[in-house]
Amino acid sequence: MSHVVNEKKSRMRVLAVEDNQDFAQVLRHLLEAMGCDLNIAFDARSGLEMAKKSMPHMIFCDIGLPGDMNGFDLASAIRADITLAHIPLIAVSGYTSYEDKARAVSAGFDRVFPKPVKFSDINEALTAFSSGKRPE
Repeated sequence: MSHVVNEKKSRMRVLAVEDNQDFAQVLRHLLEAMGCDLNIAFDARSGLEMAKKSMPHMIFCDIGLPGDMNGFDLASAIRADITLAHIPLIAVSGYTSYEDKARAVSAGFDRVFPKPVKFSDINEALTAFSSGKRPE
């Protein structure tokens, strides 16, 4: 029985911030199939609050989000918060120009994956950041 408890504790907590509900469900299925516990926020402000409450091991975030705060703003807010700054942050977005990618990295994203995201990209991010820490 203790083996099951330890396995449950080792599951990676992931937050996805994505306004497209269909794509959010695709992410849910992929990440849960990969052994992650997933929370989903549909806008940046909700995502920031959810991150503060759940302290995820990793955050996947769309850049084009509704409301007064987009994914760039969310990344900057996460990096400015000492309790959240260490969390790996992955952009999953349709904004994939060189300028968009450079702006995403500048805002604090560790990786930028184009939509539709590939299973291999998600797997690479989970493997690279499985310790829950950003690379130095």
